[in-house]
Amino acid sequence: MKTRRRSVIGILKIPTAKKGPVSIDYPEHPTHGDVMAGFRTHSVAEVAQRFGISPAAMAERIGLSRSTFHRKQKEDALLTGHESDALARHASLLTQAIAVFDGDEDAARQWLNCPQIGLGDAIPLECAQTSFGFREVEKLLTRIDRGVYA
Repeated sequence: MKTRRRSVIGILKIPTAKKGPVSIDYPEHPTHGDVMAGFRTHSVAEVAQRFGISPAAMAERIGLSRSTFHRKQKEDALLTGHESDALARHASLLTQAIAVFDGDEDAARQWLNCPQIGLGDAIPLECAQTSFGFREVEKLLTRIDRGVYA
């Protein structure tokens, strides 16, 4: 039996400034099985667009070389579990940042792309390349949301 491959955007319901959730077809958070099954390669471009960066730059952030990304795109191949996990981490941070900044997607994008004192002047999106860095960014966003970090 074939399983339906999912787009990370639909799974994480990244809100848009005007339209609400991108998709209501999938659960709000991906399951371990969703991630390990692999997201479609076009999901990289969807997430990149939301971040305002090129698909090739997003592919590099999740550990895909430019040539491998383009080959997978041509073949409409699936991302590996690790690549899907990295993409889901990035999409999840954008979702959390948008919520922290009261739905202001531009403010969330700007915050994720600028050095943050709470991360030792590291850029949140660069930190998100590792699971440890992702957790640090997630904790900082939670602190900001709760008013702990000024």
